[in-house]
Amino acid sequence: MFLLNICIYTSLMLSLPQCTYQSCTEGTPRQCLDAEFAPGTNLAGEGFDITNMERKGAFVLDMNQWKRKDKTCTLCSNPYLENKKQKLPLSVLDWIAKQSCSMKVSSTLHRSSESLVSSSSSSVENNWKVNLDVDVGDKSGSLMLAGTNSKLAEYSMGKTKNDKFSFTSQSMSCEYYSYRVSSTPKLHREFKKAVKQLPKVYSRENKQPFYKLIETFGTHYVTKVKLGGSVQSVTSIRQCQASLQGLSVEEVQMCLEAEASASIKVITIKTELKQCQKDIEKTESKSSFYGHFNDRFTEIKGGHTTEPDLLFSADKNPSAYKEWLKSLPHNPDIVSNSLSPLHELLPTNTPLRKNLRLAISHYILEKALWKNCSERCQAGIKSDQRDSCVCQCHNELAVNQDCCPTRKGMARVIITVERGAGLWGDHSTATDGYVKVFFNGQMMRRTHVINNNNYPHWATVIDLGTRDVSSGHRVRFEVWDQDNTWDDDLLGQCEKALSAGVKQDLCNMQHGQLFYKLDVKCAPSLSGALCKDYKASPMSQSLKELYVSRHAHPVPKAILLEMGVFVDEPSPLSNQSLTAKTQSLSLSIDHQLLPLSIGAARHACTYQSCTEGTPRQCLDAEFAPGTNLAGEGFDITNMERKGAFVLDMNQWKRKDKTCTLCSNPYLENKKQKLPLSVLDWIAKQSCSMKVSSTLHRSSESLVSSSSSSVENNWKTNLDVDVGDKSGSLMLAGTNSKLAEYSMGKTKNDKFSFTSQSMSCEYYSYRVSSAPKLHKEFRKAVNQLPKVYSPQFKQRFNKLIDTFGTHYVTKVKLGGSVQSVTSIRQCQASLQGVSVEDVQMCLAAEASASIKGKTLKTEAKQCQQDADKMESKSSFSGLFNDRFTEIKGGHTTEPDLLFSADKDPSAYKEWLKSLPHNPDIVSNSLSPLHELLPTNTPLRKNLRLAISHYILEKALWKNCSERCQAGIKSDQRDSCVCQCHNELAVNQDCCPTRKGMARVIITVERGAGLWGDHSTATDGYVKVFFNGQMMRRTHVINNNNYPHWATVIDLGTRDVSSGHRVRFEVWDQDNTWDDDLLGQCEKALSAGVKQDLCNMQHGQLFYKLDVKCAPSLSGALCKDYKASPMSQSLKELPLSNQSLTAKTQKFDVK
Repeated sequence: MFLLNICIYTSLMLSLPQCTYQSCTEGTPRQCLDAEFAPGTNLAGEGFDITNMERKGAFVLDMNQWKRKDKTCTLCSNPYLENKKQKLPLSVLDWIAKQSCSMKVSSTLHRSSESLVSSSSSSVENNWKVNLDVDVGDKSGSLMLAGTNSKLAEYSMGKTKNDKFSFTSQSMSCEYYSYRVSSTPKLHREFKKAVKQLPKVYSRENKQPFYKLIETFGTHYVTKVKLGGSVQSVTSIRQCQASLQGLSVEEVQMCLEAEASASIKVITIKTELKQCQKDIEKTESKSSFYGHFNDRFTEIKGGHTTEPDLLFSADKNPSAYKEWLKSLPHNPDIVSNSLSPLHELLPTNTPLRKNLRLAISHYILEKALWKNCSERCQAGIKSDQRDSCVCQCHNELAVNQDCCPTRKGMARVIITVERGAGLWGDHSTATDGYVKVFFNGQMMRRTHVINNNNYPHWATVIDLGTRDVSSGHRVRFEVWDQDNTWDDDLLGQCEKALSAGVKQDLCNMQHGQLFYKLDVKCAPSLSGALCKDYKASPMSQSLKELYVSRHAHPVPKAILLEMGVFVDEPSPLSNQSLTAKTQSLSLSIDHQLLPLSIGAARHACTYQSCTEGTPRQCLDAEFAPGTNLAGEGFDITNMERKGAFVLDMNQWKRKDKTCTLCSNPYLENKKQKLPLSVLDWIAKQSCSMKVSSTLHRSSESLVSSSSSSVENNWKTNLDVDVGDKSGSLMLAGTNSKLAEYSMGKTKNDKFSFTSQSMSCEYYSYRVSSAPKLHKEFRKAVNQLPKVYSPQFKQRFNKLIDTFGTHYVTKVKLGGSVQSVTSIRQCQASLQGVSVEDVQMCLAAEASASIKGKTLKTEAKQCQQDADKMESKSSFSGLFNDRFTEIKGGHTTEPDLLFSADKDPSAYKEWLKSLPHNPDIVSNSLSPLHELLPTNTPLRKNLRLAISHYILEKALWKNCSERCQAGIKSDQRDSCVCQCHNELAVNQDCCPTRKGMARVIITVERGAGLWGDHSTATDGYVKVFFNGQMMRRTHVINNNNYPHWATVIDLGTRDVSSGHRVRFEVWDQDNTWDDDLLGQCEKALSAGVKQDLCNMQHGQLFYKLDVKCAPSLSGALCKDYKASPMSQSLKELPLSNQSLTAKTQKFDVK
């Protein structure tokens, strides 16, 4: 331990290797049997997937073979474990104990998620593309290959669709061991078996078997590794939110680096610390930078720690980093590696090698992303050479380099002096009018003079540029009649406070009226009446579903075809893991995990210690937790295990009565046995540091997302592809409890659904490609008819009803919680919150329940939103119509994700119970018929029966109605109606407040008017709303019974406060001496009303048409009204937009 301590402490100050140690000898048979494997020597055996930058958990190389023909092995002294002699697998060469800890925190800044994801392959030390066909020539700059489906991509890319983000990464690493893999390594028997089962030809028809192998074993294998530990923390920064706090993204990066350096005891530069202290005083929280900017993805590799935010643990747990360093020699992980494609393990110059090479190339290309700028710059230009889609501003007032406002309240102000009406300055001549415009007491402009006109049209536009409107600055208009300049007459004036928006208004003066327009446009990322509120800058709504991030989308089919890729129709592998999560909102949390937990966003420790047990040990040992779960059949239509076993997971005994025993690090290293059908069992703890949150605007979208826990393409080798109709067909989860909960609701009102979830993984394993079948399943299969036909259909369906449609081939075990909350869209809107607000605040409250810090900015916003609502309770309390599914562990708290106030310890206690009682968190599936012998009639019959069963349980997506308001413009949900730029309704076509109605007034006719003694009436009508004149009809001369038929559309107005409409009927004489014949007022209320005014000098007939805004009813449009679907269709569909696929014509018996 003395040597270990010296290496650790000196490494904090030096970046060069301090200890290089290699002392390996040949061990005797007895020494080899007794010796343990050197730490981490098995890790290079796992296959690696370059598209998600993860090891697959399935072994390509057999790293358990250590015995030479003479039963000897290679033993090496490990200087970091008291020089203990440890053996090496036969495939390991050049093992070296070489300790090298980085002296400083590495810090980088990325202005786009595309740049961040592209950097994720930096841990690969060689060119992983060698000997693959992934070079696309001049298009290579647009193609993103490595890491496009990684957890880092999942964390970062969805965010950028909803706002402008930068990402800063702080990282460090410490290496202890390195080795190479033999150029002729020992292949794992399961990999060899899988390769032998591949078709002789790689073609469009034979594509899926090759992809299945790649999904299991990865795209590459490891040829060289450096082992130890590393920490990477990626922090999301909303660029403009930081700017409004007086901070640039560069300052945030610098200060996070300084705080991380303090955690690993590196001396930081005092100048930087002093600057950071000044900067943090600008923020509202005045806390540390890592506390204020805490939306973070953290990956800890190697070692043990209970501190999830290891790089920023100086204040909370000063010894955490030191303790983690100590644990690395015992439990290292791969810090960096070199890779070669899997096909290079096969014999050279063989068709199979060439086929697999092509399949791997196609697989990578289909998982790739295409970088393509989604929008023009709203401000600035694209001048960043590193990120060609990033817009930058140069020398522009009140915005920084990122085109973000540098302070609140800034807006572009444009004033239009439109026209005058009824001006009266002189008795003898008409008005020679002009207007002076003042801002904040200072005259900005004077219009030109229009001579001899009481109704002048100036149409003068005055652009004041960018101004601060936050302090209630006002604009003043003065209307003048020019005489001799020095004695001009002031006809009137008025003042108007500036607020955001476009407003056409008028000044009622003593001598006429002035019509003007104010156009106040908040600076980017600002909103609210005074432009003081932060506003996100999402990408175009119509592109959101097509894009994976702000500037990247799946590679277009045409380009893939040009590259020679065998593209499916539709492609099942077009970045499934990302496109399924279109509006992901992830809130960073600081887990306070248990001693057994690792507490990082991804695994901090990979543990595999399995040996052959003696007959006595095997009899006494328990099964490892959850190893039986993969044996149950699975029904894809309801997303549930059937409770009937397809595989016999109780068989563990080999012919010699031995078994496989594995040490379980989460249960005090107890030795536990594995079923014969279980392979590649790994104890790998990975608890999410964040609550995953998604929003679905329809039940169809929600149900379609229910298969996201299935990691492979479950449709492979089934006849469920219906060609160009596939976009309308819903297959997985259509009969699930989630579907039952959500789909019926949408028939009665407009609902959105928000899902909050988290998961914690502890174990993973694969199922053998030749698993032991359960005797009951074999018996049921043997009883099936020899022919599948309408006559025997029910016999096949009975087997499927019992055992499911699929069996499990790969699992991750642990626990998960998903809470799906129903939101009546328009009811929420009337309380002043959008469905996005509800989603964000439920995610924040869920974060608090699992003992994390909620984002301070969002917490503040949620508190403001809660104060708007009648109950003023928590969001989870107000929006409490919820479906919750808890997998794994034990808990008595049904609302686990929102238990912070009711039972603060519930989440922690549930976490504790997961290693003992795990459930399946995610899995890979294959159809049941693949368990039967190949090329047999029975296998083909069962395949067809399963396909038909799924199709008959399917739903058909079919819009049930036209839009009553708005249009169908949402690419994600083609039946969802959206409103754009409509007053008083939001994007979901919901009213933003009560009392809103469309008001249309029709001035119909007059009767018995009497203005002059000598002639008939020259009549016109003025119409006023809320005291302000809205319109004047044309004059009908010499007629006591005029028919105006003038329609006055007031647009959307608030009628809840008893606002009234006033009619004035006039007889025109000389304009200035017109006669008022009479007037009347009418309070507005919902409905169509034809009425009349009885005046002193005649009658006026009019019509009022007041139509409440969507989802409002009652006389004053103040009552909420549900929006059900058509009653005649209610019994036919299962939801608002879907019906059973039985109503469609498929070739199903």
